[in-house]
Amino acid sequence: MELAARAFFRVPVIGWLAGDAIHGHSDAKYYFIANLLLAFAFLVYVFGYPFLICSALAAAASALTFLVVLTASDLFGGKGTASKPLARVRPTKA
Repeated sequence: MELAARAFFRVPVIGWLAGDAIHGHSDAKYYFIANLLLAFAFLVYVFGYPFLICSALAAAASALTFLVVLTASDLFGGKGTASKPLARVRPTKA
């Protein structure tokens, strides 16, 4: 995983900006977010309404996928509530 991160940080412009946001000065992450917003605004300006619609559809699909993964954790073999044993009931003394 560390190798993939180091390889990503070597990608010109995008990787450099992400690496600086993670490992750089404390205010670099705010510049990174501003750059992302400006890039998005530029792409909306260039490609117009279709880019905005495609971005919204991709965001909706990502949110739906996140919700399915979050709520179906037992389906993937994780340590969810269904894999835990039920609480034992103490026998009552008569």
